[in-house]
Amino acid sequence: MNLSVQGHVGSGTLGLETRNDFLTLISRRKNLRARRRNLSPNCQAVAASNVARILSEQPIFQKSHHIAAYFARDGEVDLQVLIKQKANRHKQWFMPVLKVNKKSLGFSRYDKNSCLYLNQYGILEPINPANQILEAVDLDLILLPLVGFDRQGNRLGMGGGYYDRALANCSLKSNHGPTLLGIAHSCQECQHIDVKPWDIRLHMVITGSEVICVKQK
Repeated sequence: MNLSVQGHVGSGTLGLETRNDFLTLISRRKNLRARRRNLSPNCQAVAASNVARILSEQPIFQKSHHIAAYFARDGEVDLQVLIKQKANRHKQWFMPVLKVNKKSLGFSRYDKNSCLYLNQYGILEPINPANQILEAVDLDLILLPLVGFDRQGNRLGMGGGYYDRALANCSLKSNHGPTLLGIAHSCQECQHIDVKPWDIRLHMVITGSEVICVKQK
């Protein structure tokens, strides 16, 4: 793997501290992903059931109509239990789809009859006409998969920046736009996550055991 970083620090050369931080972040992601992958099938099933129950009890979920979810992979909490609940069938569900040219995401309408395909990262996407693909700001609630999180609402993703670009117009300080709610296993919690200016904070995080509210909308 090529771990070189393009950039300028100080006199124009990449500082050793910056490179070390970059390598530490790679290691941290690797360890957090291993934690969730190593959960037993039973633990995964219990987490999915508990998250569905806890989330269904939240007022923000109950009043949301247009909701973005995700197809779980790599040990992420599976949201299909939530989506398939009879009480939630009236909601309109959307799944992230790649905007390859912009390295960003749109959100495509999804239901039990949707045709699916694997994108370039091996992640399922619904096949729908372009006019059924929404921007993040058009949604009421976005459920985000996480690699790691802290109690200040900072999230650690896979590192591609796709969600950050898609959510760039969704401000935590604004009452407009979607609520950003992270979904994770408890074992993915971090004491602190360093953030960059472009990182998007969450309003809430839900695990299989609790609700962490950063800012209630």
